[in-house]
Amino acid sequence: MAYDLEEQESLAQLKAWWDKWGNLVLTLITVICLAFAGWNWYKRNQGAKATVAYVQLQNAFVQNDAKNVRSLSDGLMKEYSGHVFAALAALMKADVEHKAGDLDAARSALEWVIAQSGRPEYATVARVRLAGVELDAKAPEKAKAALDGIDASQAGQAVVLDRRGDVLLALGDTEGAREAWNKAIEADAASGELVALLSLKIQALPEKKS
Repeated sequence: MAYDLEEQESLAQLKAWWDKWGNLVLTLITVICLAFAGWNWYKRNQGAKATVAYVQLQNAFVQNDAKNVRSLSDGLMKEYSGHVFAALAALMKADVEHKAGDLDAARSALEWVIAQSGRPEYATVARVRLAGVELDAKAPEKAKAALDGIDASQAGQAVVLDRRGDVLLALGDTEGAREAWNKAIEADAASGELVALLSLKIQALPEKKS
């Protein structure tokens, strides 16, 4: 194939550039490829370890083995903080601590989910449970603050409205609690899982003032 003078000059420049920088470019490409492959291996390896730890945690949780739940949860939260299993582990730890009466430890685990897990999809669950912890700690204002931080798109969930009713009642707002629980019944219409409990709560309220 014949090249005109301009093309020949361009090819000569390209060849000269390649002679000077070609080895470096190939080396950089090789390093990047190896780094990418290494990172993928690391993520797969870390994911496998996190999965094993989480399975062990689930077994401990089902068996009410509080000691191992605490240990395994702490390990997942520390070693695999960005993994979804770490957020779930923190929720399990909070449940165990709450049942054990250690409200500070339960609060700490739930606040970790909200602020440090990097898993906003679990923030609503954590905030609802945190409100429950604060109610048990006789701190309804803090419980309300926890619920107020829930994303508006999630605020209409039945479980959120149910807890909001509990908080409003603790704050002395009987009618606010009634309204929240009635909204919760509407939100729970599809599943009906909370309807019986919510109805009992409403029935236990003083009659609405005319």
